[in-house]
Amino acid sequence: MLDPGLRARLTPLRLVSPRQGPQTNLAGAHRGRRRGRSMEFAEHRDYSPGDDLRHLDWAAFARSERLVIKEFESELERTVLVVVDLSASMSESKRNLALTCAAAFSWVALIGQDRLALATLGGEPAYHPAVRGRGQWGRLMDWLRSRPRGGRAELTESLKGLAQRLPRTSLVLVLSDWLEEKAGEALAFAHYRKHQLAALQILDRDDRDPSWSGPLRLEDIETAEFRQLTLEHQTLEYYRQALQEHSGQLREQCRRLGFHFHPCAAEDSPDDLLLRQLVERAWLA
Repeated sequence: MLDPGLRARLTPLRLVSPRQGPQTNLAGAHRGRRRGRSMEFAEHRDYSPGDDLRHLDWAAFARSERLVIKEFESELERTVLVVVDLSASMSESKRNLALTCAAAFSWVALIGQDRLALATLGGEPAYHPAVRGRGQWGRLMDWLRSRPRGGRAELTESLKGLAQRLPRTSLVLVLSDWLEEKAGEALAFAHYRKHQLAALQILDRDDRDPSWSGPLRLEDIETAEFRQLTLEHQTLEYYRQALQEHSGQLREQCRRLGFHFHPCAAEDSPDDLLLRQLVERAWLA
């Protein structure tokens, strides 16, 4: 998913939190209000498989019979979650670029001493709890490669659920076509949970500029529903305008919330996207 040459060129870079700017994250570890275990108690969060059992709050369990982890404020690493859309709407070219970017962001996060979690969207959504250390990268990539493809993304509801299980102020990177109508709700909820979010919108040629025409029987590849229609020039113009408006609304909402948003083409080379486009947009520095 990530060739060794590109990985080597990514190694000096660090992920930039949207509301901080590139100068804050160049030193590796991230100072500020981070979750640790040596300072003032911050909050509970639900236990997830893979969490350190030493940090379960047994007193809280005795009261509620609910497993929760105690978190504290400290000057430690942040949590980064990389979310990859593997649903049926992600064509092979979109999916391949998303997986390459996921591998790249994961490598940079682990090199930068972040705690890294992964999640996939699609027919069988999956979550891998946060780990740390560059030695975990290969195992995480094996896990990502083994995830099934297809089905519906349920982007909005899935991101809401993921946002609830992360420590506040986590950095969430979402690699998707972002074509779900209510995707803006997920952005608003991530902001409400005090996370920082970076949305990479990956579209292929059929998304951006479909060339079909005449009478067609179209199938929704996520729901398997069919629709008969006749595509004329004016219909395609309406579609292109609607797509531009949808992406524009996502971009504007991200700007207002202090999030990253970057649209790219599935045909873009990973080198150009990661080492030029996203560096210029201050996703990486």
